[in-house]
Amino acid sequence: MTMAIHAADTIDLDSYGTPNLELERQGWGIPAAETWVVDSKFRQTDSRRRLSTLYKRFNRHFLAIRRQQGQRSLPEQVIDLTFVERQPREVKKHRPLLWGLSLLCLAAPSMVYYLTPYLPLWGSPPVALGLLMMAMAWRGRKHYFEYLALNSDITVFTVDGRFPGKEQVAAFQAELDGAIERAQAGLPQGKARIPLAVTEMRRLCQAGIIADDDYEAAKQRWFTSPST
Repeated sequence: MTMAIHAADTIDLDSYGTPNLELERQGWGIPAAETWVVDSKFRQTDSRRRLSTLYKRFNRHFLAIRRQQGQRSLPEQVIDLTFVERQPREVKKHRPLLWGLSLLCLAAPSMVYYLTPYLPLWGSPPVALGLLMMAMAWRGRKHYFEYLALNSDITVFTVDGRFPGKEQVAAFQAELDGAIERAQAGLPQGKARIPLAVTEMRRLCQAGIIADDDYEAAKQRWFTSPST
């Protein structure tokens, strides 16, 4: 099986063994659990959502993620940081419409009072509504970092930017950055990366970490990217 990239640039997928999940990759793949050596742990707890997330980095460049939602434990996810982009995508959501409406409700009675010598009887409900919407906007704000699969725009895992604090999150991200950099230093150059990366994307797909469509998109990106 041969897939054309350009007229004079083809990749013999059969010689790579791609995309078979059984591809033998000497020194690659997720190590057996009994061989894990834990390097560090980082926990994030969102008490409002009753969500606790434990990040456990092991064997230098692997990351195990375990989430506890209330009394329910979610399946553990294992990520090979070799195939993750070093620079995460920062996402902030502040719900500006809700903030704007809350300020409008708070300002309306004040404007009426400024224009008239008395405070209307209906002044209290808008203030209460404004305070309620302000509380909802505050509780609904989001700030997190999306770590993307290497050479793609597909989110593999996220890190909340708020818990337990900005400094602790920044320190954890610096640790991840170092682990990713060291792991990727051992990757082969050019097309030799393709079977390794595609096999890892297939594993993430079968583990439910990324969707089928994401896997197909990542595979196509690797096969057609000029950088490979």
